[in-house]
Amino acid sequence: MPLGKQHDMFPSGGEIKPCNPDILLVKMRPGQKIIMSMHAVKGIGQDHAKFSPVATASYRLLPTIDIVKPITGADAKKFARCFPRGVIRLDKVTAEDVADDAELEGQEGEPKAVVDDAMKDTVSRECLRHAELKDKVKLGRVRDHFIFRVESTGQWQSDELFLESVKLLKVKCQRVKRGLEEMTR
Repeated sequence: MPLGKQHDMFPSGGEIKPCNPDILLVKMRPGQKIIMSMHAVKGIGQDHAKFSPVATASYRLLPTIDIVKPITGADAKKFARCFPRGVIRLDKVTAEDVADDAELEGQEGEPKAVVDDAMKDTVSRECLRHAELKDKVKLGRVRDHFIFRVESTGQWQSDELFLESVKLLKVKCQRVKRGLEEMTR
């Protein structure tokens, strides 16, 4: 039975249940029942591992792919295969492309490699192994753009978990700052 404001706080109408419905709580025989009173305690992973709902947390820098010289024809298809699906897109060379870049003259209608979504790149550097491609592309990373990946195994969604951890980190930084200010007095 929900108590107090639990009915409003929990989206399931105040019903308290396990975060994973496949977890076996107890085995009972027919006719048995459980009468229990439960108390919840909010804690942090530093106190005990049971309070840590994070399975995996990682970050990486945003990859950049700069095509220095146009990559067309069979080389464009080979270049696209060097990356995960969705990173490189093949477009047809148009008259506008030829007008903008003289190297594309006579290649109208051929496939041309274009960077579609660099964020999907795994930074494998496979394209640099091919002699015909390595001088046409420059790979790198944006040094101040981080991509975080947080997987949740508990009752919190990943985005909520990340925001709560940032709040906690902010409080800890303020505590350290106050301690340093007191030391300099």
